[in-house]
This record gives sequence, C-alpha cells and structure tokens, in this order.
Amino acid sequence: MNKKYILPLILTVLVIVSGLLYWIKGSPEEAGMDVSDRRFKIDNIQDVGVIAIQRKNYPKVIFTKKGNKWFMNNGREARNEATGYLLNTMNKLTLKYIPNQLGSERIIRAINDNGIKVQIYDTDEKLMKSFFLGPDLGDGTGTAFLMEGAKQPYVLFTRGSQTSIRTRFEFEMNEYETKDIFVEKAEDIKLVEIKYPYDRPSSFKLEKKLLGWELTNPYTGTRLPKFNEKLVDPFLGGFANIVAEYNDSNNPNRTMILQKPIFCEVKVVHKDGSTRSVTFYSLANIEFNESKYSPKEIGPDNRFMVHTDKDEFFLIQHRVTQKILVAFDSFALR
Repeated sequence: MNKKYILPLILTVLVIVSGLLYWIKGSPEEAGMDVSDRRFKIDNIQDVGVIAIQRKNYPKVIFTKKGNKWFMNNGREARNEATGYLLNTMNKLTLKYIPNQLGSERIIRAINDNGIKVQIYDTDEKLMKSFFLGPDLGDGTGTAFLMEGAKQPYVLFTRGSQTSIRTRFEFEMNEYETKDIFVEKAEDIKLVEIKYPYDRPSSFKLEKKLLGWELTNPYTGTRLPKFNEKLVDPFLGGFANIVAEYNDSNNPNRTMILQKPIFCEVKVVHKDGSTRSVTFYSLANIEFNESKYSPKEIGPDNRFMVHTDKDEFFLIQHRVTQKILVAFDSFALR
C-alpha cells in the first residue's frame, strides 16, 4: 500500500473505533466515570441567588438577588445586564479540550498566581459551584477552569461567542454597578420637581391633580399662564431612559465636587409614594470656572456629575438629560 494513504487510514480507523466505544459504553457518565470536576455549566440560572467573585489584590465582589434586582456588597444596585451577562456565560459554558499534563501544570501555577475564584449559590444560599478561572489560552476564546478541590483543569468556551470568559469577571466593582439615573414609566409618575437654585424662575413643579396636571414655580407658587398640557406626556416619557455614561462612585474628587454650587435638584414622586431624588453638578462650572446655572445656557455637550439619594455618583452628558432638564416656560402654549 502507498505510504501516503497509511496515516489517513489509521486516523479513520481510530475515529471509527472511538465512535463504536462511545456507542457501546455510552457517555462518560454512563460508563461510570466521575466527571463532576468538569460540570461548570449552570442550567437552572433562574435559581441563582448569589454570585461571589474574588480576585487577588482586589475587593471581593458579591451580587445578591433581591426580588427582580441584584445588589452588590457595597449596598449599591448592580446593572441587570452585568449579572445577566455573567449568568448567560455560566449557562453557555462548553468544554473545549482537556489540557495534557504539562499544560495542566502550567495552568495550575497560573491559577495559584493570579486565579479568580467564583462561587455560585442558589436563592437559599446553598453552594451550587465553586471554581477558579485561569488564563485565556490559544486565540483567547478558551479559558482555563479548575473546580475547587479538583486536580484536573479544563479549557472552556461559550457557545456563540468569540470573547474571553475571564475578562467578564475582571471588572472593577463600580463597573458592575447600575448606571441608571431615571428609568421610569410615565404612567407611574405623579410629581416632578426641578429646582435651579441660581435660576429660580426656570424652576417648576409638575403635579397630577384630580382634574389634570398642574404646573407651578416651587419657590413662588406661581402658575404658568398658558400651560400646554399636551407637552406633559413627552416630558414624562423622557424619564424612561436617563442612563449615565459612567458610574464614577470612586471618583477621588467626589468630596470636592459635592461642596460646589449645584446646578439643579430633581425629584420624582411615584403614585405608590416612593421617590427618587438626584442632584446635578455642572462640570463646566467646576473645571472651566463657568457660571452657567440655567437650563437655557448650556449645550448638549455639557457634562454633569450626578449624586443620587442612594449615594451613587454618575457622569452624564446633557445630550441625554436635555429632554428633562427644561425650564418652567418650556411648557407654555406657543
């Protein structure tokens, strides 16, 4: 037989034999093998109640589910998309290959040096998984995993994704935190009050009364002479998606900024009696010594630092907030 056909023939035979053995003996589990050290995937992600991430030389990050929201161990609310991303990752974990002995030894050393410990608990705080993340390998789509207490590491990837698994667990705590300033349903709002302390005539209180909406100046009680109530719904709709550019809760200049004159205070009262209050500080006034404290003086590129009643600290552009930071006379009939 021609030598060039020998190797392909041997490979073909090995594949057929492997297939027959699998068909005869079944999966590793069916063959009685203990493969618990490779079961990283979580099928029932709806049962997850706590996610704990520990990186060396970084504060431990713990997500805890309360109702439909996730909260972090610093007391702040987590972004739903952040926890959703982590859970979706755990649900799509797939074995890529089993490293050989030399590769395994290198992975274990890397985990000892710079591994990430991840623990998953259910809603009753019962441990579901505890494992270590090692380095990304190859083209970066495969990541080393080692179950706690096990000796054999594995390389996994997520179906349908070409991005690193490890990087999804490497964010700073504030990057996991929510960036939502106002995410409101217009029909749930019964009052909006915006005070511009250095432009009081532009301040207003919009309140739902028995016969309709009422607009007054919160400092003087003056009503708008020609109030166009048709402008209320578009205005309230603007509160549906006021999301910050960045969660800047760890800003080293935070204390200094909070001592500066404020641009405005915004309070939203819901029909159930709950409230949301935030304070805006104009960076143009702080960084460039401008003196613009009226919604009529600032442009879409102006940025604000926003301090919330939950002690969050956000950076946001007026291009996003301009739909709600309007003046008293913006509601006038034209």
